[in-house]
Amino acid sequence: MTWVALALAFAAFTGAIWSAHAVNRHAAARYGYAPFSLPNALFMLIPHGLLLYALATGGAGSELAVTLAGAGLLALFLIVRRRTNGWIGLYAASLLLIGASVLAVSLFFTGLAGSDEPT
Repeated sequence: MTWVALALAFAAFTGAIWSAHAVNRHAAARYGYAPFSLPNALFMLIPHGLLLYALATGGAGSELAVTLAGAGLLALFLIVRRRTNGWIGLYAASLLLIGASVLAVSLFFTGLAGSDEPT
């Protein structure tokens, strides 16, 4: 049972990264904007960390952390929705809230791999 849970977790992990890159390609082609950009992912590290803090402690101050994480989620949703559409904004903001630490690293290395500058 442990191996099945591990395989499902890995499939969800890779599926989330794949879907972020697929949505980026679609939004860039249609709207000229990538919702899963490195600045967006780095911004969402703040609400992501606040949410992890609230989940880890669950004690005093967790209500404030959840409120601030929700404000960050709303802010990114409004930014992405204004540049693309509401569905992409909702998906990008919620996925970045949950997995900003992983997606920031993935987007950083994708940016390095696709740069035109010589190494």
